Amino acid sequence: MSFERCNPTAEQELLDRLVGRDESALSEVSDRWGRMLYGLAYRITGSVPDAEECVNDALLDLWQNPPAHGDTDLSAYVSVLVRRRAVDRVRFNTANRRGGGDYTCALDELDQCLADPNGQADEDSMAIRDALQAFLDSLDKENRVIFLLRYYAAYSNAEIARRRGIGERAVEMRLNRMRKRLRRVLAEHDVSL
Repeated sequence: MSFERCNPTAEQELLDRLVGRDESALSEVSDRWGRMLYGLAYRITGSVPDAEECVNDALLDLWQNPPAHGDTDLSAYVSVLVRRRAVDRVRFNTANRRGGGDYTCALDELDQCLADPNGQADEDSMAIRDALQAFLDSLDKENRVIFLLRYYAAYSNAEIARRRGIGERAVEMRLNRMRKRLRRVLAEHDVSL
């Protein structure tokens, strides 16, 4: 994941132009981060048309609801919009038995440590957030990057291995250990999903 953040002043100007309904600002967002956004959507959906649609829908979301002024990282904001659209697309596709892709596999991996064997769901999202933050804080930087590349950005294990300069088996083993650690942290925080 490489989010190219322009200087804060230029980014604020771009945001001001979006709020002011300057269509060229939307084109600039697409030019600046479109490739990164498309890559994120494609890794999640596994489909060129779906990825293109997710990016276009996210740009429309940005146009209709630009972030509030202030300390907003525009590239991160837009990537969250794209990720949400892509996850929604995968849910739609899998609900209708039309495929899935590598992202579904990544979610299945996480489901093994997040699933509650009794089928009960804890509605306290703050406890879940705190437990996940504690888990991420417990990881060293390299493992945190690997975890986020897999479960947030939906990179395959092979792609993570290539990007991080380690073997694919090492990535698999690290992710397996991290999922076990996540189970322990969730149990320590009395979080059941």
